[in-house]
Amino acid sequence: MTSEPIHPDVVIGHVHLKVADLKRALDFYCGVLGFQLKQRYGKGAAFVAAGEYH
Repeated sequence: MTSEPIHPDVVIGHVHLKVADLKRALDFYCGVLGFQLKQRYGKGAAFVAAGEYH
């Protein structure tokens, strides 16, 4: 299988991930990757963003 490069104008919109440990996932996405926590829904869900897009 060969793959074509993704066009530079392509952006990722929304991604829904199910994780076993939300706190640990937020620590990784926000603390390591630099995403910003936008909204938290109790212990079960959160919205994060890269830049100001969400």
